[in-house]
Amino acid sequence: MRDMKHLAAVAIAAVSAIGAAAQAPANLPPAYPRVGATKILDNDRVQVWNIAWLKGHPSPLHRHIYDLIGVYYEPGDRMIISPEGAKRPVSTKGGDVIFQARGVTHIEEGVSDSPLRSVFVELKRNDAYGSDAASGSVPPFAGEGAKQRLDNERATIWEYTVAPTPAKHRHLHDAVVASIDGEKTQARFIKRGTVHDDEGVGRTAKFYVFEIK
Repeated sequence: MRDMKHLAAVAIAAVSAIGAAAQAPANLPPAYPRVGATKILDNDRVQVWNIAWLKGHPSPLHRHIYDLIGVYYEPGDRMIISPEGAKRPVSTKGGDVIFQARGVTHIEEGVSDSPLRSVFVELKRNDAYGSDAASGSVPPFAGEGAKQRLDNERATIWEYTVAPTPAKHRHLHDAVVASIDGEKTQARFIKRGTVHDDEGVGRTAKFYVFEIK
């Protein structure tokens, strides 16, 4: 009987410890806002951030509460620190793209004199965003003139280095258009079902279309 009581007590303690560990991340702040991150678009579906990993400015321990997609538009180095304190140096090239699932917990700090810079799109919805069927004779957006940089169940990323010839098309998916001109970045949201001739970026040297599925 004593052994059974002892085992029961151990089991209860273990469950309590697991419960406490599971609750701990919920008390952490989200990844953004923080020093070096500027919000450039926000609606009920996405948040878009222009981010610099600044040397000497470590982030707080945080948890990424949304899936995110993005592009690093300037190269740089950073240190990623786990909740247990393990350090992992990361060097990222300009032009690299990212998809990161929600739930990642860590600290980040820029370590290069010229900071790593990116545009990140956080997806506020965990479920599918849906799509709109093409209408009549208007062809669907298909990244004409762009390079496809990523394609998975959540998003497709298109990179443009030359603006395509304007042509009427329909967006089957919600999309974010991010234009990059040096450190100056802008973002606009395109609702699925939108029909237009171009993405409205003018003479921007480079821009990305993030289609959200």
